[in-house]
Amino acid sequence: MKFFKRKKIDDSRSRRNARLRLLRLRKFGLLAGVVALIGAAGFTGYHSGSFKKISAWVVTQTLDRTAAAGFKVKDILVTGRQQIPAEELLAHLSIKENMPIFGVDIAEAQQSLADITWIKDVSISRRLPDKIIVELKERTPAALWQYRQKISVIDRDGVVLTSDNLDAWQSLPLVVGESAPQSTAGLLDLLNAEPAIAALLVSAVRVGGRRWDLRLQNGIAVKLPEQDTELALRRLATAEEQKHIFDRNIVSIDLRQPEKMMVSPAADTVKTNI
Repeated sequence: MKFFKRKKIDDSRSRRNARLRLLRLRKFGLLAGVVALIGAAGFTGYHSGSFKKISAWVVTQTLDRTAAAGFKVKDILVTGRQQIPAEELLAHLSIKENMPIFGVDIAEAQQSLADITWIKDVSISRRLPDKIIVELKERTPAALWQYRQKISVIDRDGVVLTSDNLDAWQSLPLVVGESAPQSTAGLLDLLNAEPAIAALLVSAVRVGGRRWDLRLQNGIAVKLPEQDTELALRRLATAEEQKHIFDRNIVSIDLRQPEKMMVSPAADTVKTNI
């Protein structure tokens, strides 16, 4: 079976063959039986055990005949897969080669794949006579999250994607604290608006579930306010542009008071306002 093909495939011949098979099935009433039986699958659950057994036998016989006519799984074509291991994807799909294509439970397969944390959205369909199409939208790694001495990759929604093999994600910003993932999207938006500050960021610590403390490459700690954070960052960026504040020998900058910037020098001297 050929899995995970990415290039476009010329299906004109297989589609012509599929139409011929469909005409044969219609002639014998098999296709109508497949549609009716699949549509009635939920209804049969309300009937007696003996009725269920008879219905299951009829479904099996009908599916076997459609498979014999060529409507069976030969290929699974996947698009959008970047991070998910092929083996994990196939294990969740549980679709086997040569199984009747009308017997594939599309809804169940989609739900099974949705359980993979990397997958944000998934769509599965049949391409008659013999292909299953899986269209994935994977989550995008946005930050590293540190909590209780463990580091994980998360996306903008705070969903943990993996805690293994983190070397490829070392360039992502680091957020720290129990409640940090839920506020990561907002922080990233703030940093995108101030690239000069984002370029110096080492980590962002979530304080009390209310605000952020930034740690910069030069060792400076920046205390951001709970409200109007974007204005505080703009004031900080302006101070750097005009006064090169990050070049000074300081340990912290407190922006929690509106219109004030409290600077603590590295030496044991009095704090100053900027």
